[in-house]
Amino acid sequence: MSTHARQNQTFTLPDGRQLGFAEYGDRNGTPLLYFHGYPSCRLEAYVIDDMARKHHTRLLALDRPGFGLSTPQPNRRIADWPTDVSAFAKGMQIERFAVMGLSGG
Repeated sequence: MSTHARQNQTFTLPDGRQLGFAEYGDRNGTPLLYFHGYPSCRLEAYVIDDMARKHHTRLLALDRPGFGLSTPQPNRRIADWPTDVSAFAKGMQIERFAVMGLSGG
């Protein structure tokens, strides 16, 4: 898959919204979900692609609702984010993962 295709993926959440994400690093590595800063998007994680690859990490950078490729979520609360993350992980068949956030992430 090309770099462009890996950076511009979407996942359909149970409520029908789209969650944009990019995949960096080692596809077969240990999963790490990256939450971008504010304001930003999934593309912010590109700067650590080489580091993730070197450390055998599968870096999945998610767009929060209303950012990048993700559908806005009316009346969104910060407490709604874990539900989206859980649905993404389950749908991607990722049973265990670490998380990393930057700034507002």
